[in-house]
Amino acid sequence: MDNFTNGQPGPGQRNRLIGLLETDDSIQDDKPASSKKEERSGLHRKKGEPRPLETPYQKESSDFPPQVKVNLNYRPGLVSNQKDPNRFDRDRLFSAVSRGSPEALDGLLEYLRRTSKFLTNSEYTDAKTGKTCLMKALLNLKNGKNDTIPLLLEIDQKTQNPRPLVNVACSDCYYGGKTALHIAIEKRSLDLVKILVENGADVHARAHGEFFKKKKEGVSFYFGELPLSLAACTNQLEVVEYLLNNPHQKARLQEQDTQGNTVLHALVMIADDTKENTEFVSTTYVEILKAGVKVDPTWKLEEIVNYDGLNPLQLAAKTGKVEIFKRIIQREIKDPVYRHLSRKFTEWTYGPIHVSLYDLSSIDSFEENSVLEILAYSSDTPNRYKMVVLEPLNKLLQQKWETFASKRFYFSFVSYLSFMIIFTAIAYYQPLRVKPSFPVEFTAGGFLWVSGLIIILLGGVYLIFAQSLYLRRRRQSLKTMCSDSCIEILIFIQAFSLLLSAVLYGASSENYVAVMVFSLLLGWVNMLYYTRGFQRTGIYSVMIQKTILRDLLRFLLVYMIFLFGFAAALVTLMGDAPSVSQNKSLAQMESAGSHAMYGGLLSVSLELFKITIGMGDLEFQEHARFRYFVMLLLLLFVILTYILLLNMLIALMSETVTDVSDDSKSIWKLQRAIAILEIEKAWLWRQGGKRRSGCFMSVGLNKKDERWCFRVEEIKWTNWAKDVGVLKEDPGNTNDSGINPEETRSWKRMPQKQLRSAVSEEQSLLQPQLSATEMMPLEGQTRNL
Repeated sequence: MDNFTNGQPGPGQRNRLIGLLETDDSIQDDKPASSKKEERSGLHRKKGEPRPLETPYQKESSDFPPQVKVNLNYRPGLVSNQKDPNRFDRDRLFSAVSRGSPEALDGLLEYLRRTSKFLTNSEYTDAKTGKTCLMKALLNLKNGKNDTIPLLLEIDQKTQNPRPLVNVACSDCYYGGKTALHIAIEKRSLDLVKILVENGADVHARAHGEFFKKKKEGVSFYFGELPLSLAACTNQLEVVEYLLNNPHQKARLQEQDTQGNTVLHALVMIADDTKENTEFVSTTYVEILKAGVKVDPTWKLEEIVNYDGLNPLQLAAKTGKVEIFKRIIQREIKDPVYRHLSRKFTEWTYGPIHVSLYDLSSIDSFEENSVLEILAYSSDTPNRYKMVVLEPLNKLLQQKWETFASKRFYFSFVSYLSFMIIFTAIAYYQPLRVKPSFPVEFTAGGFLWVSGLIIILLGGVYLIFAQSLYLRRRRQSLKTMCSDSCIEILIFIQAFSLLLSAVLYGASSENYVAVMVFSLLLGWVNMLYYTRGFQRTGIYSVMIQKTILRDLLRFLLVYMIFLFGFAAALVTLMGDAPSVSQNKSLAQMESAGSHAMYGGLLSVSLELFKITIGMGDLEFQEHARFRYFVMLLLLLFVILTYILLLNMLIALMSETVTDVSDDSKSIWKLQRAIAILEIEKAWLWRQGGKRRSGCFMSVGLNKKDERWCFRVEEIKWTNWAKDVGVLKEDPGNTNDSGINPEETRSWKRMPQKQLRSAVSEEQSLLQPQLSATEMMPLEGQTRNL
């Protein structure tokens, strides 16, 4: 127990008491009227509108919620309005730190001890954001320094603050969780970061406010919430190295934020596919991996998944970050110490030929939530068609297609085509009977007819069962289904209509004919699905789908609004058509009947539609009321629809076709990739289990580091011609980084004739292995040299 001195509790006792209640030594509320007016105006701020953490145009808020405090000036029967000249309030404290004046803080420590206050008390913070005096000092640096920062930390330690100032975070919903360490990193000051960490700053504090969350709309900056992630995402490698290796509290690379993202996830999130951004993100990404090896070589940081089940590679694919995705899957590190961090291993090279092994972890569809599945099934992922053509995805999909997918696809195509031919024949020769035609005479024709019916019914059952499994497995949103699975939905509707027509036929209902014809029509339209197996025709189905979903639907929406509005106006103006007098001749009645009859909303809409497609006319009844105004409306309708909307539709479709044509091959490969994965997952073909591509081999530090790798052969004429004098053409050498700088300089110093002679000699060495066609680019490169 602490001793009491002069009737006052000791320091330890006082700290425990003050930890529960704050003290207050103010005499009365002497707040200026201008401050009160400012606070009243702040009450009219829109709900949810963010308040700047630091601005020279607005003072910090003092609108604190009600709080119980200990009044140090309370004396029974004593009334005093005298102010303490040595009293430090928030305005005095914030003014001193913003000016960076340590002299203005003289007496602060004695004042805090005398009043049992701490720098983290609510009266020394911003009521709206929770900003402290330390944050205020960090936000007001001069030449990267503020001499009051070390003094504030020293005073806070001497007061034995139970809630250290260095770790107090912002308390509002917008900047919540942000600490002084985050601000020091934002200011790009390694010295300040060191001072804060040395004084006990938490290197795992999470800035989880709304401003630091990823949003589709609005201003925000997501960096992974952690100080390490912030330093990495702002390209401060020195700060990253210090946070990882400082002797006080080392940052953990496996640490995850509130979304489960690590520092590697955060780097992927800030990538934007620009050249400068890609360079610094990929460099920092590799340095983080190397730092993990220094701590523990067995760590596999890239296998950590966030709360969405995505590791950094899968996140790059999901968000459509093409450049960082390419850098990750094609990462090759030559340094033997870090070589196991590579995902690409050069097996051997010979001239322009490179044979490489690519790590298939998280890529092959054998694994759950693989990159191939993400690219094939996530319609909201941008740039999918750009990623499927990257190696090793391109060759991996080609290998799957050639080994098993093509045979199954063509078999499915032939089966479906046979089914539709049988269905068409049965529908064409089907008599319009009200009653079922069973039993059938056992003749050749009757046997074929019954066999055709059985095949159609079995095909309909199979289609509806297979599509039900597909839709259940995908569980897509409405937007995804409309963009990626419209053919599958149409096949499901086709199969359902077919079975429904069979039920109606069995129930002796003539309506089965209409349902059967509808199913027949959808069946032939769904043949477009099988065009994706052929490059020349697959792109047309993509164009048709995109023009319908992207252009035609928007056109129909606007057109229906115009059509309904003008039809309602014309029906209202025309009313009922005047009756024809009995003394008119039959020819006159026929002539009158040839004019457009505006007798109802449906008929008027039909006539207006004819005008839109150029098949109608602008004639109206002779005795129509407001006939000139009616003519004006018809002319206006023609201008808006026939001239404006139709030409806009043509222009939009032309633009869509042009966009698709520019990347036609990549888009077709994406469509084929979707077909390959569907064949892999189809229940009819899954009896033999999942198929795994590649080979299992050891490529890491030791034999225990075994991975599934896929071998890719590439020909790089450009690089080979550029570095023809420095490449080591050794098929058995896996380290092609052994380039002699002296060799490079000697080639640069060669005369042109000697250089051409050397290139010709090197070509002669390759001549037995290369055909005449392959030698043509070499001759062109020699002439360039």
